Amino acid sequence: MITKINSMKIFWVELQKLNYKNFLNEILNNSEQSIIFTPNPEILLAIKKDSEFTEILKKANYLTSDWIGLYIAFQILDNNFKYLNILFLPYFVFNILFRKNYLYKKYWDKICGSDLTLDLLDYSDKNKLGVTIIDKFQLPGNKWDNLKIVRQMKTPEILSKKYPKANFHFYFYQKENKEEIIEQINKTNDIYFFSTQWLKDQESTILELMPKLKNIKVALWVWWSFDMLLWFKKRAPKIFTSFGLEWLWRLIINPSRMLKRVYNAIFVFIYEVILSK
Repeated sequence: MITKINSMKIFWVELQKLNYKNFLNEILNNSEQSIIFTPNPEILLAIKKDSEFTEILKKANYLTSDWIGLYIAFQILDNNFKYLNILFLPYFVFNILFRKNYLYKKYWDKICGSDLTLDLLDYSDKNKLGVTIIDKFQLPGNKWDNLKIVRQMKTPEILSKKYPKANFHFYFYQKENKEEIIEQINKTNDIYFFSTQWLKDQESTILELMPKLKNIKVALWVWWSFDMLLWFKKRAPKIFTSFGLEWLWRLIINPSRMLKRVYNAIFVFIYEVILSK
């Protein structure tokens, strides 16, 4: 396991400061099981109202920074200005837009779940490794429920074509079939375990199953990562990603769905961080 070099505490959880290249190398060569959660502002806001979720996050081996906006929080927490931080917000945003290397050097790297997923899949394909993917059993419903069903139907075929040398196994998770899934996974040589369930469910499933999985070495929540990697959801253009503005791209292409989430992730989150000092 990586020795915790340092961390930044947001609300009740400690986000580790890690160098991405070293971190990836360690988990690829680690003989012990590793559970990786990559909290973003939405998840960190959720734990303020859910102490059980807080304890779930704390059980991960690694909690990494998965959103550029967290670096505003880091700058706020790294000074003694208290409410005066409101006046410094333009400067903090300037650092994010134009001094990311400075922020990454000071607070270490942003470790995005999508990037980590992509690297693990590439590694699996290159080395002919096995991958387990857990998703929730989705019933037909609204537009997004139905889109998820379409994605679930197409993901196995698309992944197998994109990564032909990797070996994929897919399971729809319900409490009723938990033991059967554990038995099936243990019959494979899979070493990577991804959960694409929703908030809190994905973390709970990983923590519940990992101790019983004899071959799995790395478990990671991925949330929307497969949607973007397989183009079910369009990734932000490079001009947006280079400035850490993926959230703005999502807001532009889907304002009705993203407006409240972006508002919470930026304004509510920063306000709560300032209050927490």
